[in-house]
Amino acid sequence: MPFSRRSDRRSTLGRCPAAGVCTAIIALSLAILPLSSCNSQSTHLAYVTSGANGVFAFRIRNGNGVITNVVTSPFLPGDSVFGLVVHPSNRFALVANQVDGTISLLDIDLNSGALTEKLPRTPAGLSPGPMILSSDGNFLFVADQGLNQVLVFSVGANGSLSQVSSAAVGATPSSLTLAASGFLFVPVPSFSSIYVFSVSSGSITQVCSGPGPICSPFKVADGVAAVATDPMGKFLYVPNPSTSTVSGFVVQSGGSLTPVPGVLFATGTGPTAATVDPTGKYLYVANFGTTTVSEFTIDSNTGDLTAFTKPTQGVGSNPEFIMFDPDNKFVYVGNLGSRTISQFFLNRNGTLDSTGNTISLGSVPRALAFTK
Repeated sequence: MPFSRRSDRRSTLGRCPAAGVCTAIIALSLAILPLSSCNSQSTHLAYVTSGANGVFAFRIRNGNGVITNVVTSPFLPGDSVFGLVVHPSNRFALVANQVDGTISLLDIDLNSGALTEKLPRTPAGLSPGPMILSSDGNFLFVADQGLNQVLVFSVGANGSLSQVSSAAVGATPSSLTLAASGFLFVPVPSFSSIYVFSVSSGSITQVCSGPGPICSPFKVADGVAAVATDPMGKFLYVPNPSTSTVSGFVVQSGGSLTPVPGVLFATGTGPTAATVDPTGKYLYVANFGTTTVSEFTIDSNTGDLTAFTKPTQGVGSNPEFIMFDPDNKFVYVGNLGSRTISQFFLNRNGTLDSTGNTISLGSVPRALAFTK
């Protein structure tokens, strides 16, 4: 299932010795753990959930994206881990345990990459799946795929969770997208619809608009998958798996959706997830059936799309999610079929180039999150 997505680095760093010495220490430290404070300036951590196989950890070099395993992983919190977020403080991560119906709080050791669970776990419906944090880290949104609802928790400075609200969505929510404009978008593929909620201090309210009124969920004729918004929350882009297209909508001030005229563009087969780059200029769509990523430029005034001359990038088999790293330098694509995560360099003109680096898991990747 698609997942959704990320944000920036704030770790406290120590001083390194002279440049040549530091380089040697970095090369050695990437081979052994724990890591020294010297190389923490040039790397960050990535965590990947993989169902019953737990949470895998990797250290990524900021400059070239080289990936090194954290040898003490995988870490095993609850049963069948799915959704995953890292708090902006870099102090802890939160992981959804689908079989347990709980959320685990995991302390992060930035030097070693190790995760340590702090009990007790927090009840979170019947089968919590995808999760997303508010940009300030104060609220956690959880898609409960067992009871077809969205749960919202306040997040304490120590990672403690307290449920503050919930809302039903009628059928299985496949992902969560939180826009800067204050709306939460929840696609429900079995209804071919998107639920839209306004968000205020952790309280979520289903959006209504027009005469009647016409309320969400908003029907999408060609099917829905994991959706994406631009950084301002002005446009919403929806992959349409049944027709292998992507459609666009303008997000009105009240949260209602209006189709962008003419925006129904061909992608690869079975698009399942989309993301917009941090500048709001480019849209990327992962195509489950054709091992590719389709690329488009976005008209900032109308939301219209233009396909790149070289429209796709090859990835692993059955790509299911796509996201940026904290520095917005690399793009990562989670491949369910090949059980890998592909890494691409994001060029200034929006094109993607393979770095040649791949995260290999040996099991299906379900969610990805980074320290910042």
